[in-house]
Amino acid sequence: MIILPEMIGAKLGIHNGHEFVMVIIDASMLGHRLGEFSQTRHVVKHSAPGLGATRSSKFVPLK
Repeated sequence: MIILPEMIGAKLGIHNGHEFVMVIIDASMLGHRLGEFSQTRHVVKHSAPGLGATRSSKFVPLK
C-alpha cells in the first residue's frame, strides 16, 4: 500500500514475513510503500569453523 497524506502520524504494525515491525508514519515517507520500512533480511554473522572442518579451514589469523 502506498503511504497517503492522511496516514501521517499514524503508528502501524507492518508484517515482514516473520513479525510485526512498529512504524510511525512521517512526512518524508509520503509516496513510498509500507513494505519499504519493514526489513525482511538481516546481517549474517559467521563464527569460527565447527567440528568436522578441514585443517586448512581451521586457520584463523592472529590479527
